[in-house]
Amino acid sequence: MCFRGYAVQTSAATRTALWSAENLTAQAVMATRSVPRDSDFYEEAEIPAADRARLSDYGRGSGLDRGHLAPSGDFPDLASQAESFSLANVVPQAAASNRRLWSHIETSTRRMVREYGQAFVVTGPAFDPAQPARLNGRISIPTYMWKAVYVPGVGAAAYIARNDATAWYAVVSNDELASFAGVDPFPRLDKAYRDTPMTLLAPTPHPGEKVSRRVSLATLTSTAVDRSAVADGQEPRNTFRQSSVLPFVHTVLARY
Repeated sequence: MCFRGYAVQTSAATRTALWSAENLTAQAVMATRSVPRDSDFYEEAEIPAADRARLSDYGRGSGLDRGHLAPSGDFPDLASQAESFSLANVVPQAAASNRRLWSHIETSTRRMVREYGQAFVVTGPAFDPAQPARLNGRISIPTYMWKAVYVPGVGAAAYIARNDATAWYAVVSNDELASFAGVDPFPRLDKAYRDTPMTLLAPTPHPGEKVSRRVSLATLTSTAVDRSAVADGQEPRNTFRQSSVLPFVHTVLARY
């Protein structure tokens, strides 16, 4: 589906987006600062009723936010911002992640766009079949979130974060992300850009918050995601064997 400011691929199996893609410019990102944030979430009428998320799925008490893939803060006008509130652009996201680490990653991505002038950004969820969970029995809950950034003439890389309160994140190459999540955000990249990750800005914390910890992808995925509150820097609970999210992604994509 194509909107004014982003494109998105959705899945009937997860009732979420599989990825959302944007072409961001410094001019547009600067203009977003003067746009008020007052839009409302809405059900996506372009998706068949049985295959789409409903507003009622995201009830209070779940501990999960309606997490944007293409964030409303990326859009320089009210119409584009309003379209970002389509539930086609949303996944169930741990509140502590959505409002802290992931918000910091979004802010740092916009900083890079201002510095370089332009970047292509693709954002998506990663679902681990070893940890299946559904919101309201209908909406698949991601185990991880990722955001890939490509700056023409500079390089590409991706953030990966856990969908919980842990302030950990990894930075990987385009090929590492494709192997991990089953989605190749920039399939036409030159090999030199695919193998080695460019430098991404560290997520900028809000005043009074601790700096997020960058770890290897192996460390990030070596423990099960605990969506309950976890203190900054605390070792998560419930260890499990490291697993790939690829089997789930292949199952989803096989339906189309």
